[in-house]
Amino acid sequence: MKQLVIIIFLSSAVSSFSQNYDADVVSVESIGRAYYEIVSGPIGQKRDFDRLRNLFHPEARLVFSYWSEEEQKNKLMPMDIEGYIEKLDYLDKKGFYEEELYVSSESYGSITQSISTYKFWMEDKTAEGRGFTSYQYFYDGKRYWILSMLWMMESEKYPIPKAYLGK
Repeated sequence: MKQLVIIIFLSSAVSSFSQNYDADVVSVESIGRAYYEIVSGPIGQKRDFDRLRNLFHPEARLVFSYWSEEEQKNKLMPMDIEGYIEKLDYLDKKGFYEEELYVSSESYGSITQSISTYKFWMEDKTAEGRGFTSYQYFYDGKRYWILSMLWMMESEKYPIPKAYLGK
């Protein structure tokens, strides 16, 4: 009897878990909105990393591109979703916000490519800036997944072109 109760409880928990995030993955636009909602919030607000995990395909690659002054070359920092979440652990301590400035998408069959630019700022005013992200999405017939995310921060060396900054 105890085993049956545990199985029913776990089934209910899994079902309610997926129901909470279903609306996030019905379109590329809904994933974008969900992403910015998840990473943004005031000091002390824990981020819903389970919701973030739900946006990314289990095989997703997340890659940060940056200019190394020391080596005088562009470099890559690849990670999976768990590595990315480790890097985001500070968000609730600083109060961090991101807001999309521009988005453009192209689709063919099960594949969508999006470009999104954004501005970010820390509640404690220690940092602010803009960035450029390329997303690749996969539609499996039931939902969209972020399959890869490649991004870099704007810099003097690489200013974001005005065409990608919105109106």
